[in-house]
Amino acid sequence: MGTLEIGEHRVAELGGAIHLDADGLDAWEFNRRLQALAADHERIVVENPRARHNLGVALTEPMHVIFLGSVGYYCGGFNDGARIEIFGNAGWGLGEAMARGRIEVHGNTAWAAGASMRGGRIVVHGGGGPRTGVAMKGGTMLVSGGLGFMSGFMAHRGKLVALGGAGDALGASLYEGRIFVAGEIEALGADAIAVDPTEEELAEIAADLSEAGLPAPSTPLRKVIAEGRLWYFDVKHAAEWRHV
Repeated sequence: MGTLEIGEHRVAELGGAIHLDADGLDAWEFNRRLQALAADHERIVVENPRARHNLGVALTEPMHVIFLGSVGYYCGGFNDGARIEIFGNAGWGLGEAMARGRIEVHGNTAWAAGASMRGGRIVVHGGGGPRTGVAMKGGTMLVSGGLGFMSGFMAHRGKLVALGGAGDALGASLYEGRIFVAGEIEALGADAIAVDPTEEELAEIAADLSEAGLPAPSTPLRKVIAEGRLWYFDVKHAAEWRHV
């Protein structure tokens, strides 16, 4: 088995992998070839992604795809079982609407990572951009750094964990999503409140972080949930709805 150094990262266990060069391929042809290779190869190393959009979309096989470099918008969207690993940064909409599988980013994510995800796990070893975890329907998202503004907006279900604080309007208009943050929260969003996590939840998060290779929180975790005042519109609360 070989190793490959990418900047400060070392990619191990590349032995037996097949390499796919993304140069010269449009998104449709790239994804078609990726799916075809998955029939005979469990591990596929993608060279020269060059931050292009729509790579690794709608993967349904239990393959391990390793991107050697940054990816653009919507990488891993509609993932249904693949393991996707990115040695670089990711653009908008990483893992949007994914159902199963795992996406791991050895860098930062831009806007709306994990948007509307329904299952699976996203691990970010850097920071998350604005609206991380927006409209989550399930699954787990773990972020080593901080979250941008309006992260967790309208999260119906799922779990979002950040170890480096969060920006403005965290958890605005939450439903039944759970957000756990270590570090400073700039401001909570409309109808969001902060409470102490239970011992069971702290043990759950510790297990999640250990499995993902992320450090334990350096400051106490706070749990952000919905107070529930805005779940059903009432004309008496019209002034509050103007700020949602």
